[in-house]
Amino acid sequence: MKNIFFFLKIKIIKIFIPYLVKYRAFNLLCLLFIFSLSKIKSILPKNKIKSKIIILSKSGGIDDVIESQKKYNKNNLYLVCPRIFLITVFRTIFDKQEYSDSDKFYSKERKGKRIQYKKFLIKFLKILKKKYYFNSFIGFNFEFKEEIGMAEACKELKIPFLLLYKESVLSETEIKYLIHFLKKINQKFNGYKIAVYSNYAKKFLIESNYANKNDIKVIGCARLNESFVFKKVVPKNQILYYAIENERGLPNLFIKIYGNKIFKDLKVHKKYNSKFTWNFLHLKTLKILKKFALNNPEASIIIKVKTGQSFNKKQYSNLPKNIQVQYFGVGHKLIEQSKIIIAWNTTAILEGIAANRFILLPYFHAKKNNLKKENELFLKLKKENYGYTDHDFYKKLNLFIKKKYKKNQLINSQYSLKYHLGNSDQKADYRLNKFINKYIKYKI
Repeated sequence: MKNIFFFLKIKIIKIFIPYLVKYRAFNLLCLLFIFSLSKIKSILPKNKIKSKIIILSKSGGIDDVIESQKKYNKNNLYLVCPRIFLITVFRTIFDKQEYSDSDKFYSKERKGKRIQYKKFLIKFLKILKKKYYFNSFIGFNFEFKEEIGMAEACKELKIPFLLLYKESVLSETEIKYLIHFLKKINQKFNGYKIAVYSNYAKKFLIESNYANKNDIKVIGCARLNESFVFKKVVPKNQILYYAIENERGLPNLFIKIYGNKIFKDLKVHKKYNSKFTWNFLHLKTLKILKKFALNNPEASIIIKVKTGQSFNKKQYSNLPKNIQVQYFGVGHKLIEQSKIIIAWNTTAILEGIAANRFILLPYFHAKKNNLKKENELFLKLKKENYGYTDHDFYKKLNLFIKKKYKKNQLINSQYSLKYHLGNSDQKADYRLNKFINKYIKYKI
């Protein structure tokens, strides 16, 4: 019933917003916005409501807020606005060619259209404030074009727009492309304050001239606390393989979104090979897991394909009975009962480290090509965590599955948790709570 109501709400939003925006029916648009909001019931305030905070929905980011506020929330009411609301407003004002082509969107020719969008939101927010009192907005990604104008409108109206930036688990290559892009378009943060996971995330946002260092606070990844809890759970003889994403850690996505032209003067871009992907790592890993499953029928293997990730169904046909493939749902919960985590260039590795699980990375390419370390996540793990050949990978897989799990013995170095997610001390939830309560009211 809950899902039916949600999808009905989304359908209503998609149907009516284009007409309300076109005819500038701000009063009705505000009522539709209020209708679209939903409370996060798991973190309702323990005491009297003093502040209302509207979250521009995005998975992962909301998980951070929930992890922090389920323990510390006293007076804040958190309301989620479906991202489709703002997206539909945005796409009604901008043509598809304008918003899908970054060169056009950020060009001088489109500056007038961007100002038009910001002015529309200013008018909308002024009326919304009269009809429905709230204190601030929370967003999670600075590259969402529809939220850039929202942050600007909020700044003009002195409404705190807080950015809880969650996309900072990047390879060195990705960081170079990101810094270059932000410098090129000269995009500035127009919200109020930014919370980031790590010191290196703060560093690249400053280096790119995107934000002033005084506006960025390092707080860590609060939702990592869920993984730390798994330390106390003795897992089953279960192997969890997060199916490798072909382009994870590579600059391909930047080029697809922003175009090749904008990176032509970036030094590292001269080495870019559009044909290279990590697919060969995935195929080899899959082959070894099939062999291992047949030789170890008592072991359970789960392959988690990321929701929305493209894949070839034929790869997962004729699998041994003890291999299951999961295409939907959150993969994080699967760590609890898994003894071994296999992954590549993903936050799931860090979650596995926090859960104190055995980590095994497919590293078959190490001696066969001259790929730089800058295409890989910096992890600082031991040699036993890398499978250098098919034989070596299988051998270590066999070793880990037979090894006794000791929940009081720390298996992996915690360095990468601090480096990427800033939460090796397990206090990010406290720091996020402090950040939110300090900045939900505008201080001039």
